[in-house]
Amino acid sequence: MAAQKQINDLEKRISAAKRQKMAIEARHDFLKFTKLTMPDPEDFDNTDLSIFKDAKHHRALAKVLEKVEKGHIPRLIVCMPPRHGKSELISRRFIPWLVGKDNYRNIIFATYNEDFAKDFGADCRAIMTSPQYKHVFPNHSLRQGGASKSRIQTGSGGMSVFVGRGGSITGRGGDFVILDDPIKDSLEAGSPTLREQLWTWFTQVLMTRLMTASASIVIVQTRWHEDDLIGRLTDPTNPHYTPEEAAKWKIINLPALAEDDDPLGREVGELLWPERFDMEFMVAQRRLDSRGFTALYQQRPTPEDGDLFNRANLSFYDKRDLPTDLRIYAASDHAVGVDKTRNDATCLLIVGVDNNDDIYLLDCWWEKQPTDKVVTAMLGLMQKHKPLIWWAEKGHISKAIKPFLRKRMAEEKTYCRIEEVTPVQNKVQRAQSILGRMAMKKVKLPKTSPWTQKAVDELLKFPNSRHDDFVDTLAWVGMGLDKMATPGGALSNTDKTPEVGTFAWVKWDSEMRKKNDKLHNKTGGW
Repeated sequence: MAAQKQINDLEKRISAAKRQKMAIEARHDFLKFTKLTMPDPEDFDNTDLSIFKDAKHHRALAKVLEKVEKGHIPRLIVCMPPRHGKSELISRRFIPWLVGKDNYRNIIFATYNEDFAKDFGADCRAIMTSPQYKHVFPNHSLRQGGASKSRIQTGSGGMSVFVGRGGSITGRGGDFVILDDPIKDSLEAGSPTLREQLWTWFTQVLMTRLMTASASIVIVQTRWHEDDLIGRLTDPTNPHYTPEEAAKWKIINLPALAEDDDPLGREVGELLWPERFDMEFMVAQRRLDSRGFTALYQQRPTPEDGDLFNRANLSFYDKRDLPTDLRIYAASDHAVGVDKTRNDATCLLIVGVDNNDDIYLLDCWWEKQPTDKVVTAMLGLMQKHKPLIWWAEKGHISKAIKPFLRKRMAEEKTYCRIEEVTPVQNKVQRAQSILGRMAMKKVKLPKTSPWTQKAVDELLKFPNSRHDDFVDTLAWVGMGLDKMATPGGALSNTDKTPEVGTFAWVKWDSEMRKKNDKLHNKTGGW
């Protein structure tokens, strides 16, 4: 019995030492603080147990918030999908941690309405009065009396204020300002009046409450609309945007499915929180509302109607209904030229044209990759789809990949007739070659391809989007088809294509391929 008692006492001392160690670490480690203040209700004393199950994005966000606390990041924007832990970390745990580290701090918290703000205030107060919090910050104290949900005062004179959007904060200043989801839902986001009211309140009220020029502000939200607060602050196409203001903000954008240049280093398509939201869930959400999914889960809201391409004119097809009698062509837009930057991607597009001249977009490779990867992708698409002609902007292939492509085509005995298109310089005029066809619903996108939504986003934002890789590629398709229909074109009226599926078409197709093979053998693909 005595031995067992000694063991029990030793275990208690070890447990107490572990709690003390974690408490000391939690004063400087925000993620450990979060876990410590969210204990397992079945075992409050076990420091190894917490109801907060952190993922990679939580750990990354916690490190960024530590830099905010130190003043290294004075302006921070965090965009995350719903239910992925952004409010738990930033609005519920970060405020008590800030106050515990410095009781003199003044904090302003705001969200879309006063009642919701008060709920956060009550949650923060409950954390600050918990035994776990007292263990981390033993010298912290709250002012006696006045258990208000809208304000928390420390014994040292610091104050945290919780207000709804548009609320009065006159006479109150903040060392830290936290704005969490200032827009409630899509209905609010769709109101130009409300968006303007929010902007006025943010610029003329909230931002004027910063105590000093070095005071910090954190905006955390799920995107609902392209003209939301974050859009106005950071989108160069927004009329409220200024480069000077945008340069002040560090932006952390964490889509549910990873895209190019993911801040967490994820592969394209990799889930943000697979333990909680799996791919089946994401697919279901996208099917339910593709535009809403792009905004809420991918943080890329798009306008209902674009300036040039209209959503109502977009047409989609199901792969099981794809015609079998398609003439296959290809086009590409290469990240070269005076109007291209290192941030542009190369877009390779395979299309099929039926007897009614409807254009089906079949396959797309759309990435920022070096020359060798682009050439490999081109050869792969040639081998897979065997296009009759490949169109590209005049000079682009020659500048980017011509020698390498010729060599690889000869090595792999893979050939395709490549034609260069001479475009007009104005990108809107270039797009006219495909705009009319799209207005007649003769351009059809696949419903379920992984690149479809990205293509839709660019179409609807054009010509104000930062990139136009896909639109330009479509333009080369339109120009190429127009060229074929003119006298002297590749397939002009003097060489009219017979009806697909007929014996004449089979003979014509065979002859075209023989001509192409001879041309390729002679010129190496040109």
